[in-house]
Amino acid sequence: MYGIDERLELTVMDIERITDKKRDYMEMLLLADPQESMIDRYLDQGEMYVLYDQGRAVTAAVVTDLGGGKCELKNISTIPEEQRKGYGRYMIHFLCEHYSGRYDLMYVGTGNSPDTLGFYHACGFVNSHIVANFFVDNYEEPIYENGIRLTDMIYLKKKLEAEIDVKKVVDLAVEAGRILLKNGAEIFRVEETMDRICKRFHVDYVDTFTMSHAIFITAEKGADEAYTKVTQVPLSGAHLGIVAEVNDLSREISAGNVGIDGAWERLREIEKIPPKKGRYRILGAGVGSGTLGYLLGASPMESVVAFFIGCILYFWVLFAERHSISKIIVNIIGGVIITSLALIAVWIPFLQGIQIDGMIVGAIMPLVPGIPFTNAIRDIADSDYLSGTVRMIDALLVFVYIAIGVGTTLRIYSTLFGGVVL
Repeated sequence: MYGIDERLELTVMDIERITDKKRDYMEMLLLADPQESMIDRYLDQGEMYVLYDQGRAVTAAVVTDLGGGKCELKNISTIPEEQRKGYGRYMIHFLCEHYSGRYDLMYVGTGNSPDTLGFYHACGFVNSHIVANFFVDNYEEPIYENGIRLTDMIYLKKKLEAEIDVKKVVDLAVEAGRILLKNGAEIFRVEETMDRICKRFHVDYVDTFTMSHAIFITAEKGADEAYTKVTQVPLSGAHLGIVAEVNDLSREISAGNVGIDGAWERLREIEKIPPKKGRYRILGAGVGSGTLGYLLGASPMESVVAFFIGCILYFWVLFAERHSISKIIVNIIGGVIITSLALIAVWIPFLQGIQIDGMIVGAIMPLVPGIPFTNAIRDIADSDYLSGTVRMIDALLVFVYIAIGVGTTLRIYSTLFGGVVL
């Protein structure tokens, strides 16, 4: 291989896999392999990638499967005006990282040119073996590079795990863990995901300590490379759709289908997944209020009223989310709204006979922290006592806030109108 760059001078770039119309890039491939019939031998069966800089194709590469956990970089070339600017090295780094989950070794064959051999050595390849007279026996015309005629094919090899940067891997693992923890995942799921990502990229030793609101991780690769990171994760609401997406991504990473750069991009997209549309959440709150109220002993009419109270309540919840209002205020005012509407319903003439407790017990359901409470129990069952206790306290405080709103409203009503609330 030749026509390759050396220095690293990178801008924002994009690498795409080419699955059809590979021959459209034949002119670029011929820079590294000047006989088209030789390229035809591996082009269709190989996996081809093209590096674009600001929309322009700059570097192309083709990788083939050799079997037995080995692959070969059959062709890598950079257009003449962009050589020696780091594009070739960037492409090789991407390929080594991308294929590290599928192969143990990558081979590359090149001629006996000192410049090209020096480039591959700088990229971490070491000498493997030589195929004598390869260029003489397989090419119709003599091939020269820098005034030297190429005769023997010199093969070099590289262990793909050597390309991995511990810091970059740990940062990716922590980001995945942070998104999971922020959106309501259990502690064991967060730690399992981070451990899976680190092992996929050959990080030898990983030690994680996860709390309900913080992640501590230390990773080592060999004796000389170690990295520790601490990340705070404020307690917030749950979004199980995001948790499911990160779960799926972690399994794709483990299977070797997604590299580090691709995983970062996916995580950014996943974190931007919006919650369900407001009207569906409002309807869901109403249905939850009505049905759960009925299951907890409310009459059919009380359950219908609880449905409407739940819908109205969730308008307030969505407003509070949009304006980042404190959880304390959200739940106290939520309790006030529920109780006030239930008291109004009692005085509506055609709703005579309904009980306030049946409506309230159903309408508070959208405020009940079911996921945090369940996760707290699971964490305690898994011996994560500290995290479980913090989550349990956070959930119990929500009940306290709701009770303050409900109790205060009932007390004011009783003081103003006297008598006992039914």
